[in-house]
Amino acid sequence: MFPVASDFFRGYNRKERHSEVTMEFASRNYTIQIERGISLDPNTKKQVLRTFTYGLYAVSCANEGEVNIFTANWLSQISFDPPLLALSVENTSKSLPMILRSRIFTINVLRAGGRELAGKLGKSAIQHPDKLTGIAYELGANGCPILQDALGWVACTVLHTTEAGDSTLIVGEVIDVGMVGEGQPLTMAEAGFRHAG
Repeated sequence: MFPVASDFFRGYNRKERHSEVTMEFASRNYTIQIERGISLDPNTKKQVLRTFTYGLYAVSCANEGEVNIFTANWLSQISFDPPLLALSVENTSKSLPMILRSRIFTINVLRAGGRELAGKLGKSAIQHPDKLTGIAYELGANGCPILQDALGWVACTVLHTTEAGDSTLIVGEVIDVGMVGEGQPLTMAEAGFRHAG
């Protein structure tokens, strides 16, 4: 039988850098200690986190007549009903304040073989303000770009945000969808990109 966490992280001890966690197995309780950052090897951490599988997406946003598109891989569906997605966006990006102000974004599913497009969109819009030049897109009903080379797209409204280290986690509700073409989605593995660890 799998354990059920009870009073998770109750009694966190900052001085000793551990938490007490009560795990319940049927009628028996066990208390374990979770060590915090004492012997975390950075190379092993990178190696393990880079085994996680990710897709590559082009997230578009629009605010006050300005649009942007950036490459994202930390994205996942988190609920069926209502359909919710979670997206992690770096705090230093140009797009994050645009999304927080407008409360909208669109996820374009990149097509297999689209490594070059993903790389171009992955450049910083602050350092490369012309990065969308030559990229074919049309504006969706929410004003966010939909790539002509995408497999499909999902338009979302922002429901919740929370700080997540050097990024902000955004929970969005799916409000519109569309298919653009056929094929397979682009993955981090195929592209050979590494954005983890």
